[in-house]
Amino acid sequence: MSRTLTVALLQLRAYNLAQHLEAWADLLQRIDEAATLDPHPDLVVLPEASYPAYFLHSRADYDAAGVLPDAEVEGVLAERAQRHRFAIAAGLVQRGADGTPEAGRLSNAAVLFGPNGLVAGCTAKSFLWHFDNTWFAPGTRYPVFDIAGVQAGLLVCADARLPEISRSLAVGGAEVIVDCTAWVSSGRDPATLSSPQVDYIIPARAIENRTWIVAADKAGVEADTLVYAGRSGVCDPTGHWVAQAPADRAGIVLHTIDLDASTPPLVARHPELYADAAQPGAASRAASLAREALVVDEGAARVAALALDPAPSAAALVEQIRQSVRSLAEQGTRLIVLPDLAGTDAHAVSRDELLPLLEALTTKTETLLAVLLAERTGTATYKSIMLLGAGRILGSHRQTHLSADEERAGFAAGNQPASIIETQIGNIALIAGSEGLAPEVARGLKLRGAELLLWSAGGLDAPLRILARTRANEERAYVVAAGDTSPDGGGYIVDPTGTVIGETLAGRAMAMSADVHRMFARWNDMAPDTNPVRDRRPESFGILFADGEPAESMRELGLGR
Repeated sequence: MSRTLTVALLQLRAYNLAQHLEAWADLLQRIDEAATLDPHPDLVVLPEASYPAYFLHSRADYDAAGVLPDAEVEGVLAERAQRHRFAIAAGLVQRGADGTPEAGRLSNAAVLFGPNGLVAGCTAKSFLWHFDNTWFAPGTRYPVFDIAGVQAGLLVCADARLPEISRSLAVGGAEVIVDCTAWVSSGRDPATLSSPQVDYIIPARAIENRTWIVAADKAGVEADTLVYAGRSGVCDPTGHWVAQAPADRAGIVLHTIDLDASTPPLVARHPELYADAAQPGAASRAASLAREALVVDEGAARVAALALDPAPSAAALVEQIRQSVRSLAEQGTRLIVLPDLAGTDAHAVSRDELLPLLEALTTKTETLLAVLLAERTGTATYKSIMLLGAGRILGSHRQTHLSADEERAGFAAGNQPASIIETQIGNIALIAGSEGLAPEVARGLKLRGAELLLWSAGGLDAPLRILARTRANEERAYVVAAGDTSPDGGGYIVDPTGTVIGETLAGRAMAMSADVHRMFARWNDMAPDTNPVRDRRPESFGILFADGEPAESMRELGLGR
C-alpha cells in the first residue's frame, strides 16, 4: 500500500487589518468546508498571516486593532483540527512570549496544529521581506514535523527565496515542504497574475531538493496597495505544478500526494566544498563590492549563450562553433558561453582535441569563450570548464557534482571550488554541468564576488531556464547558461532579478546575445531592506555545512554526502 498525504490548500480572500474579524470568520468557514471534502484531508494549509492580516501599517495600528489574543486563536484552531481529524498549518501573526528574545516583538509564523488538538510546532519567517522588518522578529530554526506519518517542514513566503532554508528542511529529512505564503504580484488582468516564486523559484526548490512543495496563497487586494497572485498549488519533485488554483479568486485546492512515487536525486551534496557558502554575507566580498565605486561607462558588455548538440566529429563541431562565434564577434559580443560538450560520454571530444582550435578562435575574434570538455589524465577523466581568451586559458575548473549518468560513464569528480576570474567585463565564475543543480555552489561563488555566473550545461534532466532564472534571482548576479537543443535545454542570459533578457528558440541550434552591466550585479537588494547577501544568517544553516555523516533520513533522500 502506497504512502499518501492528502492536502487541502485554502486560498483565502485578502482582508485589511481593520477587517480582521471578517478574515477570522472566513478562514474558519473555509476550514469547515475543507472537512467535507472527499478524500478527507490529512493536512489543511492556510496562507501567510491569514489572521489578522499581512500588512500591519505600524505596530501602533496593530496594537489598536483589537486583534484576538494568540491563546484564543490557537485554541480555536486546535479545536478545529481535533474536531475534523486533520492537521492545520496556519500562517499567523503572533506576539513574542514574555521571557523570550522575541518578547515585545511580533513574529510572522507558520503554526502547526495536530489532529490531537495540540500545537505540534511553529516556524517563524526568517527572510523578512520589505516592511516585514518593521514589526517582525526573524526566525532562526527550521524543524521537521511528522504529519500523518510524513516528514514535513514549514516555511513562510519569502523564505523560499533563500535556497538554504528549503535545503535545510530537506537535509533535515522533509519529504514535503509546506509554504504558508502571500505572493505579491502586479498586472492589469487579475486572472493572469503570477510571481517569480510561482514561475520558477518554487519549481527550482522542488527540483534541487527532490521534495514536494505545497503552497497556500491569498487572492485579491489588501490595503489598496498589495495584490496577491493566488496560484496556490502542489509542485512535484520534478518542478511541475500538478494542481493549482486560479489567480483571481478564493477557493480550495485538494490533492493527494503519492510519496512512494519517489524521484531520485539529481546530484549528491558535498558539504566539504561549501565553506564559501557558510561565510557571513555582511563580511563577504559581495558585500564589499556593493560599496565600491564603479565607472558606469566601463561596466557594460554584450554576452551570448550558444545552444547546440555535440556533433559526431571534432571537425564538424568546431566548424559549427566557429561560424557562431564569428557572427557574434561581428555583432560586438565579448563573451560567449558554450554548452557541455562532454555530456555523459567519457570518450567524447576532449580538451586536447578542441582546446588549440578554440584558443586560436579567441585570438582571431577577440572574444572570451567558456566551454566544458572532457579532460583525460593518466588516472581519471574529468569534466572541466575553461574560460579562454587571447589564445590561452584564463581559468579552469573541474566539475565537482556529478549526476548518476556521469558517474556511470566513468567521469571523476573534482574536489575544489571554482576560482573567481577578474576580467574587464566583470568578475566571472564558472559552473560546470550538473553542479549548477546544487544551490550551495552558486551561493559560495556570489559571496566571493562573482558578478557573472557562466554555466556550461546540458542533459540536466531538469529545465535549464527555470534553474538559471532562480540562480540569477537568489544571487543577484547575471547567469549566462548554455545547454543543448532539447526541450529542457537552450541558451539563456538572465539578469540579477531573474528576468530573461536573451534566449534561444526552442529546439534550434543557435546563439542569442544581450547586454549586461556589472553594476546591477553589485546591487544586492531584492526589495527595500531585503538583501540576500546581508540578511542571510549562515549560523542557522549549520546542517548544510557540518562535517560528518548525515542522518539516516537524509541518506534515504539522497541528499547526504
